[in-house]
Amino acid sequence: MKAIIFDFDGVIHNTFNLAYGIHNKLNPGRTEEDYRSYFDGNLFKKIGKNINKETQGKFRELEFEAFKDLILEEEIKEELEKLSKKYDLYIISSNSIKNLNIYFENNNFTHIFKEILACETHKSKVEKFKILFKKYDLNSNSCIFVTDTLGDILEARKVGVRSIACTFGFHDEKRLKKGNPFKIVSNFKSIRKTIEDSEQL
Repeated sequence: MKAIIFDFDGVIHNTFNLAYGIHNKLNPGRTEEDYRSYFDGNLFKKIGKNINKETQGKFRELEFEAFKDLILEEEIKEELEKLSKKYDLYIISSNSIKNLNIYFENNNFTHIFKEILACETHKSKVEKFKILFKKYDLNSNSCIFVTDTLGDILEARKVGVRSIACTFGFHDEKRLKKGNPFKIVSNFKSIRKTIEDSEQL
């Protein structure tokens, strides 16, 4: 194992209430379940069928303002620091690089990830995995993906990457199981032990 690739929203920071609140403001009448369903597959394919580009742009503007005030939990910082001593850490996210940069800058935590691939890199996480593989000499056996959505698990499977699914984000355990993840964890601290245990197999 050389690398751990993290999703951001719902894993490093649970932004569901923030994101759904903005979404509901711009799209009145959409339920939480409606919003969660966008993450059952590729997010941008789902959004493209349901939300116009002007609304998508407004969503990002409001989201950026909200991201300025988000605080990274100390326990998550500590766990990421511990993991970084043994593995290279990356982020593959559907969020914007602008949002992620302001988040890590404000939390004085810009040093921890080797690279962040956001929505500007590609709309498909399958393609972002391929980019990381080529650039850093990785393959499906040398990394593991940590995510909180069914759609991410399915995209990772397309390139043969195992997923650790987190129940503390956008999707619950029942939904995550549909993607047949490698392991399911209920708190961030369990991620490190799960990865260490997997190396003993």
